[in-house]
Amino acid sequence: MAPHGAFRAAGPTDRYRVIMSPTEADTGAVARIGDGRAPAQPASDEQQSRRATILTAAIRLGAARELDRIHAQEIATQAGVALRTLYRYYPSKHHIFAAVLTAQVSLFKPPTPTGHAVDDIAVLMVKACGDLLQHRHLAHAMITSTQIVRAQSEDADDPTLRGLILQIAGADAPTVEQVRRARLIQQTAFGIMTWTVGGALAVEDALTDLDTACRLLAADAF
Repeated sequence: MAPHGAFRAAGPTDRYRVIMSPTEADTGAVARIGDGRAPAQPASDEQQSRRATILTAAIRLGAARELDRIHAQEIATQAGVALRTLYRYYPSKHHIFAAVLTAQVSLFKPPTPTGHAVDDIAVLMVKACGDLLQHRHLAHAMITSTQIVRAQSEDADDPTLRGLILQIAGADAPTVEQVRRARLIQQTAFGIMTWTVGGALAVEDALTDLDTACRLLAADAF
């Protein structure tokens, strides 16, 4: 999950539905939940490329400085698009960084399974979260923005990471309990990362805690 790598943005980044005027978005005002418009979904390769360029520009800025010092206009300028074009895809900078997190998880390549499900889940989560926490400012931007957008969203759940957990555990037809444990692991990981980007945990301690939590939550279920 290199901070400066370009990528093709994935579909899950479009799942948040809000209405926000450009003025509200640029000043950081709270968006109102909307039922009339969803962020524009790219219909062509050119539009996919434009959206990916926006996310890549956000990654560069997010890795360099704090979220509060980044404005949507800067992201648009670095991406080479008009501000109104950026707002067509992402109603606020928080939607951009939430989409970055979703795209990073979607592109994560899990380690090769060993056949020991509990170990594999722990290794997967430690590696994924370690990659996300590698760049402090960017990690803070992604986690904080995701929390804000989820609070505004009609569909806040993202099954991507949960799917990776079940996949590496070899749960091709997961039971209800396995899905629940995977969800708990996902929730725990997000909570630990939230503590970490907030300064309450060192990265090393966070990853150790995550490894322990994964093993406890996965035991007897996989």
